[in-house]
Formats: sequence, C-alpha cells, structure tokens
Amino acid sequence: MATLAAFVVAAPAQEDMSRKLTEESRKVALQVSQELRTQLIREMQLSGPVRSLLVCKYTCPEITSSQSRKSGWRVAAVSLRPRNSALGMADAWEQTVLADFGRRAAKGESADTLEFTEVVNEPQARYFRYAKAMMVEPLCLPCHSSRDKLPDSVKAQLAIDYPFDKAVDFSVGQVYGIVSIKRGF
Repeated sequence: MATLAAFVVAAPAQEDMSRKLTEESRKVALQVSQELRTQLIREMQLSGPVRSLLVCKYTCPEITSSQSRKSGWRVAAVSLRPRNSALGMADAWEQTVLADFGRRAAKGESADTLEFTEVVNEPQARYFRYAKAMMVEPLCLPCHSSRDKLPDSVKAQLAIDYPFDKAVDFSVGQVYGIVSIKRGF
C-alpha cells in the first residue's frame, strides 16, 4: 500500500514539475522566435533578402546559443529541410515532432497550438523535451519559396553559402522547423 500512496503523491508533483518546465520552455522558445523575427524584419527592410540570409547563417545560431547559455538547456532551431545541416538537422525525436506538426498544420491547426512536450529516457539520461513550431510567413518567401521563384541574387548567395540547401519549396502556413529545447533532470 505504501507504494501506491507514494505514486498518488508523486503524480501531482510530477504534473507540477512538467507544467513548470513547459512554461519555462515556452518563454525561451518565444524569446528565440521573437528575436529571430525582429532581426529578419530589420535586415529585410534595411538590405533585402540576400543580406537577410546572414541572419539565418549567423544570428539564429547566436540567438539559440545565447538562450542555451542563459537557461543551461540545449536550445536549437531545427528542421526536416535545413538550410545548414551542420546546425539545423533534427534528431529522431525532433523529426517525429516535426512530421506531426506538418500533418497538423496541413489540416488547418493553428500555429499557436503546435507545441509538444515529453519526458524521454535516452541512454545518457532522462530529459524533458519541448518543441514549438516555426511557421513560414510571407516574410520568409524571398529565401524559402520554390527555387524558380527565388530572386537570382538569393539563388547565387545560396549556391555559395549553402550548396546543399534543402530549405526551399515552402509556402505560407507550412511548418519550417521548431524551436527545440532539451533539459536533463
């Protein structure tokens, strides 16, 4: 009977911990998304799409790295079709979440609800995982639409910086990627 009682007491504590971790993760993901969007809008207005590629190349990794240092967690922006596979390739858990988000978005689900949390056991440790969708907006299309619609200057820069680029052929409302947070406990 003591085991059952311990489980009954532990369950609400675990729910509280999960809720707290979700709220903290949500704040970090929102901060990453807002900072990235602000930087992209500013660069698009100042210099246009070719220079905005630098935001994705340098600023996005800086933003996620900064949030990782501040929070002590692994914070990343990943995709099934990354522009930079060295930094943006989704792991197996992230791939599953991205595929699910893609299906849900295709059925018309609101971007606001495309969020997922889970506690996972991996060989190294137990982790709290969080994912929040990053959606394609009109702002994204000069660099992420179909190749035949990309400006020639963007195509040329992509060929130089990202010869193996997969981050094209998107349309507004699709899931481009996720802000992924991984926290050991």
